[in-house]
Amino acid sequence: MPQLPVYYCRRTATAPASLAPDDAAWHNAETITLVQATSGEPPRQATRCKLAWDDETLYVGFWCDDKSVYSSMTEDGQALYDEEVVEVFIDDDCDERSYAEIEVNPHNAVLQLYILKRGEVWKQLWDWRATRMRTHVAVNGDPSDPNSADRGWSAFLAIPLEDFCTAPNLPPAVGDRWRINLYRIDRHADGDEYSAWSPPGRDAFHTPKRFGWLEFGA
Repeated sequence: MPQLPVYYCRRTATAPASLAPDDAAWHNAETITLVQATSGEPPRQATRCKLAWDDETLYVGFWCDDKSVYSSMTEDGQALYDEEVVEVFIDDDCDERSYAEIEVNPHNAVLQLYILKRGEVWKQLWDWRATRMRTHVAVNGDPSDPNSADRGWSAFLAIPLEDFCTAPNLPPAVGDRWRINLYRIDRHADGDEYSAWSPPGRDAFHTPKRFGWLEFGA
């Protein structure tokens, strides 16, 4: 397996105002390109991501190429991972045993979980919430129609840092590192595709030892 990647997350003076990847807040943010979770090869449909932060919030943007955007789930708290979705996993104390899981689908439905995991034994805590989190989704197509002509969709997450109570510092100090991974599940008639920033080597995202490093930069 490849070495764990490191993302140098730059501080932003202004929160992103839109999903546009050329928004001023993303100007200095490095672009992440997701790869197939099992092989590390380029996926059939590309996904690009950027991250930024300030003292209160971690900002995450996903830009997904997609010729068939579809989801039937429109309510928060549903099992969004059964359909098309993007996901952020965050292990703020880097213990590889406890981490937050946040998912957003093309209808802007949100699922938030806290995971406790030791080996292959794990529990989902469904009552965890990032209490002031904001999300926004834009779809180039119709996510309610599986037969519509689509081009892609984008998701934006503004995740409050105050909910990460096991982090060594809040707000993070410049140079602090958390473990993180970014994922996408793409459902398609030709077969499902699982993409990741740091590929776990299998279609199983709950592999915290393969989370990459998020370094809080200046």
